[in-house]
Amino acid sequence: MEEAARTSVLSSHWRHLWKATPLRQDFLSDEETVSRIFNSHHGPIKSLCLSLLPSSRALSTDRLLETAVQRGIPKLTLFCYRTTTYELPTFLLRCNSLHHLSLSYCRFPKTLPPSIFPNLKELRLTCVPPDNNLFQFLLPNCVSLETLHLISKSTREAPVISISSPTLRKLVFDRLVYDWEFRLEFIVKDAPNLESLMIGEYGTRYCTVKVLDAPKLQLLGFLCVAFKVLQLGGTLLQQQPASVFQVNAMPCRITMLSSVKTLAIKMEHSYDKTILDLLRCFPCLENLYILKYKGSCDKNYLDKSIWDEHGFLSFLGHLKTVTVKGFYGNQSDVELVRYLVVHGMVLRKITLLCSKGFSQKFAEDKKRQFCIEKRASSDLELVFLRDAKSNVHFSLWNELIFFEKAR
Repeated sequence: MEEAARTSVLSSHWRHLWKATPLRQDFLSDEETVSRIFNSHHGPIKSLCLSLLPSSRALSTDRLLETAVQRGIPKLTLFCYRTTTYELPTFLLRCNSLHHLSLSYCRFPKTLPPSIFPNLKELRLTCVPPDNNLFQFLLPNCVSLETLHLISKSTREAPVISISSPTLRKLVFDRLVYDWEFRLEFIVKDAPNLESLMIGEYGTRYCTVKVLDAPKLQLLGFLCVAFKVLQLGGTLLQQQPASVFQVNAMPCRITMLSSVKTLAIKMEHSYDKTILDLLRCFPCLENLYILKYKGSCDKNYLDKSIWDEHGFLSFLGHLKTVTVKGFYGNQSDVELVRYLVVHGMVLRKITLLCSKGFSQKFAEDKKRQFCIEKRASSDLELVFLRDAKSNVHFSLWNELIFFEKAR
């Protein structure tokens, strides 16, 4: 009781301290709640999450954001419901204190100021209508931008997305929902400092993806092998119109992306030839992630000679780790792993995240089929794990896997 009484007496002396303490409002709140907080708290604002309801008024939203800007806000999240359209005010675009900005279902004004988000480090756009003119103006003028997340809804928003930025280091592109009619042309045109390009598992499916100039790129994926057109530098891979199971012959001169150390691909059907053509473009690859689903490799399309005729490829002299998510142990799965086992000179570990039917007997049987006694690397370790309990081994990519996000 004495402690409670002492606290009650002292608390009256602490109230003014709360009003001056930097405010971190990290939970999504509506305008009315945020307005009450601002009226009772007059200190600096470190972060704000604002939810704009269909009943929200642009004028009152502008006032709240203006207050946040005046108090030097570095981190802002704006979420609009689909029926709400909110146009960003010019004073927000010129905000010097913003370092992190997340926008959902908002839109940029048609006329942009010459200087945009001068100190912004990270920008996340979810279902923000990203017409190509916006990117052509926005990215070169965000002189401090290092990380960009683009979460798209459909190609009706932007059939072509072209990225050029002198400062961008990490680019993430994904779909909010899966759409079979999704058709997109995604181009990394000029990104001299880009190190990481992460694409959702369906982000390249039946789409055109071009990485034209990214000399420092170290991490790339997912590349879905069911792409429409994939261009890596001067190397062009294109599916034949007559059949999605064929790929055009590789050009004589192949552009090598020697900077890429980590690659993730998504396999559909067999596409073994496509995968090998793709891997030839990454001679210094060290970490390979493969995402597969049941039925993605039908034995009717498998041609074992495809693997054998290629023999040793450059990337096999650098490859250290391989992780396969959705390993079912069918013939195509076995041929893929066998090829890596027999030719991977410095391969240290192959982790197979197995789906239903996994058992110790299953693992031992597959090891024999892999020709483990012929392994090129004496340090090679083969690990079989149950897929459902092994997400940590694929954690780098889990946020980009459609079915993982849907759980």
